[in-house]
Amino acid sequence: MSRIQNPTYEAAASGRHPAGVNRHSGPRLSGHLPALDALRGVAVLLVFLFHADTPGFSGAFIGVDIFFVISGFLITVLLLQEHQDYGGIGLRHFYMRRLFRLMPALFLMLAVFVTFCYWYFPDPAEQLRHFQDALMVLFYAANWTRAFDLHRPAVLGHCWSLSVEEQFYMLWPLILLGIIRLPDRRRFISIAVLFVLPWIWRIYLLSQGASWDRVYNGFDCRADMLLAGCMLASLWNAGKLSWWGGSRFPASLFAAAAALALAAFGTAAAWEDLALYRWQYPAIALAAGAVILDVINRPGGALARFFSLPVLVGLGAVSYGFYLWHYPVIYFVSLNYPGAWAVWISAALTLFFTLFSWYCIERPALGLKKKFNPGVRSGKP
Repeated sequence: MSRIQNPTYEAAASGRHPAGVNRHSGPRLSGHLPALDALRGVAVLLVFLFHADTPGFSGAFIGVDIFFVISGFLITVLLLQEHQDYGGIGLRHFYMRRLFRLMPALFLMLAVFVTFCYWYFPDPAEQLRHFQDALMVLFYAANWTRAFDLHRPAVLGHCWSLSVEEQFYMLWPLILLGIIRLPDRRRFISIAVLFVLPWIWRIYLLSQGASWDRVYNGFDCRADMLLAGCMLASLWNAGKLSWWGGSRFPASLFAAAAALALAAFGTAAAWEDLALYRWQYPAIALAAGAVILDVINRPGGALARFFSLPVLVGLGAVSYGFYLWHYPVIYFVSLNYPGAWAVWISAALTLFFTLFSWYCIERPALGLKKKFNPGVRSGKP
């Protein structure tokens, strides 16, 4: 079987609404949300400023964690809606959508990276080392090679987060299938328990002398940020957060506080700090969740208007490619140009490669991805 399903899935997918499939009457996501694109744009810009050693952005690595919360939220909402609409979750279709979204741009970046390294480094041993690093990234193992103090990959070190996300994509649909039929309250409690476990686990590992690399890169220590988005999705999809849109003053106050908290963490957090792993990550997850909730529930609110700026929406739309390219570009540019020049040249080159990837690789691949959207029949079960 290529999908986990009820017997009603195929009928629903073909447009015949079968008895027993629960059409959801609560809030829904349809299409992409520009405000969430813009939030991704802010997140990737933070990460760029952090890796470029820009003064005042020592904690901007939290942009990755904002990405994690967004990913957990969107993936969970879409899977819940698919189950409600079609009576099941098409696992093969889900994994194929992820494949067409992620792999083409990654292949391009790695191919260019390996080719450039063979030209740039005359030492065959150095060339081989970078080729091996590219394989670690390609097979989504980069977070574990860093977690266990192999200190690789180096120039592709930013790809640890791609590995964490891919491991989440592989596991989460299977876990969700195990709890999706639970009543809303029990499903939320189940996800909340899963959220707490990585938090407790990394605190325990730190108490046992685990390295910073272990707790920063390990999927088992970072899954709570993704699961925070999953918790938010479970509550939102069940209609438990509809009050947010109709409660103008408290929502505005909480959203403003959340945005200010993210700004504060982005300027002051330190990745080699016990406080980050003990309480700051849960606070960052809560703040990111509040911002997400505000922009989707209050499209006329101050945050939603800010996240409607075209430059942020545009950057967010191509944020995956921007993230892929930014760190290798910064690395090689900084070897040849000092200070602020390196930042501006890196930004320009990253944007060039990002747009090339988007228009030549990613957009055509997204057309193929649509063939595996929920409800599109594959011809075989």
